[in-house]
Amino acid sequence: MDLSDLQQDSGRYLQEYIQSLENLPSEVNYHWAEIQSREDQGKNLERRVHSQQLDLNKIHRQWFTQELEKREKILKHETNMIRRIQRDYDKLEELSTERIQLAENALLLVDRHLEKLGHDLDLLDKTNPDYQEPLEITSILDTKKKSYGMEKASTSASTTVEEEDDDDNEEDEDDEEAYFAAMMANRQKKRKKKEARDGEEHAEEPLYCYCRQVSYGEMVGCDGENCPYEWFHMECTGLDAPPKGAWYCDECQVEAGNSRKLKKMKRKKESMATA
Repeated sequence: MDLSDLQQDSGRYLQEYIQSLENLPSEVNYHWAEIQSREDQGKNLERRVHSQQLDLNKIHRQWFTQELEKREKILKHETNMIRRIQRDYDKLEELSTERIQLAENALLLVDRHLEKLGHDLDLLDKTNPDYQEPLEITSILDTKKKSYGMEKASTSASTTVEEEDDDDNEEDEDDEEAYFAAMMANRQKKRKKKEARDGEEHAEEPLYCYCRQVSYGEMVGCDGENCPYEWFHMECTGLDAPPKGAWYCDECQVEAGNSRKLKKMKRKKESMATA
C-alpha cells in the first residue's frame, strides 16, 4: 500500500472514529452530574452529623447536672441520637462508594475507546506488512504547513470569504489525514520496541485480550489455533452475550483470510504449471 492509499484509509477511519466519540462527552457529563449530586447529598449529611454531634455533646454536659429521673430520659434521647448519627455515617459511606463506582465507569468509557483505537492501529499494521518504512509525523506536518502557507500566500484578493473557508476546511482535513497516516506508520516501529520491552519483563500473571490485561469477569475464548491472545474480556469484544459455536477474534479472522489467499494463489500457480 502506498502513502496515498494509506492516507485515504486513515482519513476514512479517522472520520468513523470521531463519529464513534459523539456520545462520549454526554456520557461522561452524565456520570459527572451523578457524582456531583452524590457529593451535594454527602455535604448535607455531613452538616447534619456535625449538628447532631454538637447536640450530643450538650446532652453529655447536661447529664452531670440533672437528677436521676431526668438522666434516664437523657440517656434514652442520647441512644436515639447515636442511631441517627450512625445511619447518616452509613449513608455517607454508601454515597462515597457510588461516587467511586461512577468515576470508574466514566474512566472505563474513555479507556474502551482508547483500547479500540490502539487495537485497530495494531491490526492495520499487520494487514499492511509491506508498508514498513516509518514516517516522522513532524516532517509530514511541516511539509503540509509549508504547502498550506504557499497556497494561502498565492490566494488572490478577490477570493470570497466562503471560498477561503472551504479551502481552510479542505486543508484541515488533509492535515488530519497526513497526521493519522504518519501516526500509524510510526506505530510499527513503536510496537516492535514495545514487544521487545515486554518480552524482557517477567509477568506474574498471564495477560489476555486486546487490552493485554489479566483475566477478570466473563471471558470468551478464541478458536484460532495460533491466537496470540487466547481469551478476551466480553466488553472488549463488543459482544452482548457469549457466542454460540466457534468464535474468532479480529486478528485470527485476518490471518485466516490471508491464509486462504495464499492457498488460492498456490493452487493457481500449480494449475498454470501443469497446463
